[in-house]
Amino acid sequence: MTTPLFSAPDSFARRALEELFPVLDTVMPMTGQQRRDLPLACRDLSALLTTERDGLARPYWTSPRLTSAYLRYFLPWNLVRLSALLPGLDFGRIPEEPLILDMGSGPLTLPLALWMSRPDLRSRPVTIVASDTTPHILELGREIFERLNEALGEKSPWTIRTMRAAVSLAPRRLYAKPGTLWMASMGNVLNEMEERRAKPGHRMGERMRELLESTWDMLAEGGLILAVEPGTRQGGRLIAHLRKSALGGVEEEPEFDDLTAFALREEQAGKRFFPDDEEPDEDDMDDFGLPPLFTPLSPCPHAGRCPMLDRRSTAWCHVNAPAEGAPEALRALSARAGLDKDSISLSFLSLRKLEEGELPPAAPARPGRGPVAARIVSDAFVVPGYPGRARYACTGLGLALIPASSHLPPGALCSCRPTREHDMKSRAVILLLEDEAPHRTSFRPPLRTSERREGGTFRDREHKRPFPSRREDAPFPRKETSERGRGEGFADRQRSPRRHDAPRRHPGGGKKSGN
Repeated sequence: MTTPLFSAPDSFARRALEELFPVLDTVMPMTGQQRRDLPLACRDLSALLTTERDGLARPYWTSPRLTSAYLRYFLPWNLVRLSALLPGLDFGRIPEEPLILDMGSGPLTLPLALWMSRPDLRSRPVTIVASDTTPHILELGREIFERLNEALGEKSPWTIRTMRAAVSLAPRRLYAKPGTLWMASMGNVLNEMEERRAKPGHRMGERMRELLESTWDMLAEGGLILAVEPGTRQGGRLIAHLRKSALGGVEEEPEFDDLTAFALREEQAGKRFFPDDEEPDEDDMDDFGLPPLFTPLSPCPHAGRCPMLDRRSTAWCHVNAPAEGAPEALRALSARAGLDKDSISLSFLSLRKLEEGELPPAAPARPGRGPVAARIVSDAFVVPGYPGRARYACTGLGLALIPASSHLPPGALCSCRPTREHDMKSRAVILLLEDEAPHRTSFRPPLRTSERREGGTFRDREHKRPFPSRREDAPFPRKETSERGRGEGFADRQRSPRRHDAPRRHPGGGKKSGN
């Protein structure tokens, strides 16, 4: 069974995207010179948000030129991305009058996408509290929302409230009773949580945890957090660390006080976290010492440890899909700016609040004969010795490789059966799609040319397997301990917290750490 992640925008979302550019010309009109300069302004803002981030010391909202570029390029592309993602997310039971806090809202990007792509929310009396440090851009977003309603002939029952507050302070400044918030959302926020805005020595991991704790207090039972970031290495790493903090993990990056700068540096360098000849301390991988606050809903098919945070891995969690539904005006501007694209990419995380004393569901300790839920997290690529093109997937057993899976939709959730084989390069477990091999639990890839010349069968040449399953054959041998047997899975090893072995009370039951 395979469940797609993305969906094509429906007719309402397509109409809204088409009407967006005429609305923007009304909200923020341009002169002829400004219109001719718009492609260059889009390129300048793109560089500022990626390779020239030192220039973000001053908010780009203070520049009318860059604000106009954001509204006409980044806002529409973000709406295209979110309109493809949001319809497929399971929000569970939606209250009759939902209260949503959108942190770092900017021009109300995520609320606009919810309104455009979720008819089950569009028909309810939703209250949106949009927070940002720049009131001007919030008011622009409110005007865009109101004029889009007029252009589409809609009379929305939604109430838009704005609040001036930094992301870290927004949950505490929310004028509502604790336990009444249904959803807290963040769109393109984590990558802008710069360390220079925090107290000296206030690490990024600590700030994430404090944000999660204050949000936990305000959320109702079963409340949700939705975070969406660009599908870059930086965005994927930040999403993975947010997930780790939500499950009680403690960030440990001794060489970098700023996780954002650390992830960006890795993205630009394209290097591994550790050199190939250096063996990381496995205890660093099990740095959990705080009570879990949330359990992941999507894209994660499990609540175990994130395989993308293995420091020997160069992968990051992100999904790509065709850029369906992008209006012609957006494609034309993108082409003139030299920023045209034929696909969308994002990293995201949906979390559900855990009640006091509740624990996330346990991940399987070792491969079994039953099916395994797997989320596709890469494009298709060729693996020597295996048929077709393969994709990486995230599972409760850790990182997995699924041969002959290029036909699967991007980000799809599929049911697979584990084998006894592992990929030599990534050490990912090899899975078989359950629909194609319902009764096979072991997969023997075809012989390589050199092995055919030597004769014999694949089963007889244990030490010449292209994807060794024995631990001593792996490129990074591990030390065996009584707690870590050979059969234990990637996500359920014994956790041994460092520096945080003192018990802490749950945020719902007493004083919170970091306050």
